[in-house]
Amino acid sequence: MRALIRFITDQLIPAALTAALNLAPRFGYFTLLPLSIGVEREYGNYALLLGCAGALVASASFAREGIRFDIPDFVGTALAGLATVTPFIMGRAGVTFGLPPRHFDILITFAYLGFFIMVGVMVGGCWSVVVKALRGTGEWEWERPPS
Repeated sequence: MRALIRFITDQLIPAALTAALNLAPRFGYFTLLPLSIGVEREYGNYALLLGCAGALVASASFAREGIRFDIPDFVGTALAGLATVTPFIMGRAGVTFGLPPRHFDILITFAYLGFFIMVGVMVGGCWSVVVKALRGTGEWEWERPPS
């Protein structure tokens, strides 16, 4: 039972949070990116899958004892996320980096998928920090050793 609870808290919660961040724009709660409707409609399920996979891999990787999601990892993930947002911001301003419209659409598609991978990695990494901090303080009942 402890293994199942640990799996749920370590890997499934960050994947669910990433899925919520991906699905919230579809239901009109908020938007993470200034998108055209076509990109989200066509590639939204792929972004959901890749984001959840990124969260699962990041939370599983950083949950190990010797590996930490530290400040350089956070900054690197945030910078990679900002790099994937750049085509959306520049596209709204009319800057297409000198690419033909069809090539810029391909760039937008890859940036969209990459952005949600970065969201998943960020959520999974930050969640692993929270889980490790709570386990270190013994706040969770099922993690305490028997007395």
